[in-house]
Amino acid sequence: MSYQTFYRKYRPSDLDDVSGQQSIVKIIRNSLKFNRINHAYLFCGPRGTGKTTMARILAKNVNCLDLQDGMACGKCKNCISILNGNCPDIIEMDAASNNGIDEIREIRNKVSLVPTELKYKVYVIDEVHMLSIGAFNALLKTLEEPPEHVIFILATTDMHKVPNTIVSRCQCLDFHRVREEDIIHRLNQIVEAEKITIEPEIIEKIANLSDGGFRDAIGMLDKLVSYSNENITMIDFEELNGIVSQDEKIQFLKIIEKNDIKKVIEFIDKIYNGGKDLIIFSQDLMILCRNLIIDYYSYEKTDFDIEFRLLFVEKLDEIILSLKNTNNTRIIFETKILSFIYQKSSVNNFNPIENEKVSLNNQVDLEDKVIEKEVLNSDQKVSIEEENNSDGSIQEESFLKKNEIIINNCFCNASKQKLNFVKENWKKLNDYALDSHYGAVACYLSDATVRAAADHEIIITFDYESVVTRGFKFNYQIEQLLKKILEDDYYVAYLTDEQWNREKSKYIENKNNGINYTYQNLEDLLNQNIKQDDKKTNILETVPSDGSIAGEAIKLFGENIVSVDE
Repeated sequence: MSYQTFYRKYRPSDLDDVSGQQSIVKIIRNSLKFNRINHAYLFCGPRGTGKTTMARILAKNVNCLDLQDGMACGKCKNCISILNGNCPDIIEMDAASNNGIDEIREIRNKVSLVPTELKYKVYVIDEVHMLSIGAFNALLKTLEEPPEHVIFILATTDMHKVPNTIVSRCQCLDFHRVREEDIIHRLNQIVEAEKITIEPEIIEKIANLSDGGFRDAIGMLDKLVSYSNENITMIDFEELNGIVSQDEKIQFLKIIEKNDIKKVIEFIDKIYNGGKDLIIFSQDLMILCRNLIIDYYSYEKTDFDIEFRLLFVEKLDEIILSLKNTNNTRIIFETKILSFIYQKSSVNNFNPIENEKVSLNNQVDLEDKVIEKEVLNSDQKVSIEEENNSDGSIQEESFLKKNEIIINNCFCNASKQKLNFVKENWKKLNDYALDSHYGAVACYLSDATVRAAADHEIIITFDYESVVTRGFKFNYQIEQLLKKILEDDYYVAYLTDEQWNREKSKYIENKNNGINYTYQNLEDLLNQNIKQDDKKTNILETVPSDGSIAGEAIKLFGENIVSVDE
């Protein structure tokens, strides 16, 4: 006898063998037990959850000659004929390859013919959502008033694509993703029956990767057996499925927590060049973080900062969604991870290029500058003051006023053409994601949404206020980077999504009331409204660099938060 794959060999043949769909089993059993059989069923749910299997069981049970308590005997001639797959009264059709009106018309022409062997003639139409509109219309009348000897069982993975006129004429049964516990139990039964040697942890991994589908889980086990010759180890499982080991995942979390960009890039290079699947890797990282979070709240034991783990889970969810919608998985994964490091670093008052020696304008190296909060050379010492000092409050006030003016000017001259121009060039940020000078701000801007653009003004938004304030801190670098990708000078206003909605509503209301926005000179108005020490550099002026470390630090952080001790 030829080899039979596990999912076919161990496909349930009666209701007692079906796992993970208890409510549906109960409905079918009671329908058979009390002879309340519908003329049409619609089975819907994710792939590999047992829709076609249940359709075959139902077809067998309704035709059993010795039905007992809703269960087929499996011994009568009808059961044997159906189990052998040679009964002419059970007709299975794949709508994906037979979706035309002619195929459905053929069914409609033959549906009035009585069964040759069985009590009921059963039509099983798989992937019914693939039928054309004409085919659905041809099927509609037959479903509405079928002969008493015919039962239709329709199956689909996309319920929303089935017309409501079809749905309303069927009894709909929703198949849900199978619980991991049920998949593990079923896999253990197969392992025991096949006498396979396998580590218990691998069974759990398979159940997790199958995403609630029996067929995917059993198929994965079958592939492992072929690969490992019935002696399956975790190394075999990881190699075959492109999975990163647990120790490596923990190592990756630690280097992210330490903001070690160099090691992060090296690690991503290693796993990508090793053929690992970045989507699976991201999903595994999310599960690992989830387990660490539960450990923290259950036992208060942790090697990681709890806030870091909570934020990273949110970022991983965003990363997984992005990876599933791109062909450039490596670039997206790298930039998203660097963006997270930058955001996390800013919140904790760390610089994202910690532990690296970075050249600024090819003149000076600033090394480990925020860890010690100092920049030293033989003659000078630059101290970075806390944000809550008087100079910091003046700078924040300046940026808030600047924001207000940019928003006003943007509403004066904004146009769809200018907005499209900025959006089209925004993708150039990816070219700077790994740049030693602009990498951090490129990752920061990649998470922004461009809302409006004028000749020299842009409004961008973020989800959270804490992210918005980081833009104030690195405004100089941001505007310099935008000058490179947009080839012109642009001022940037930073808002949350909620603030943008308020500003937009305010603009529409003013426009409807005949109130027009007047263009304001940004630099002049700031000089008039914000009292600053004459010795402080205006926030709109470019800080000159004298080539010294102090000059570069002032250029990077702003003179308001840097003082020089002689």
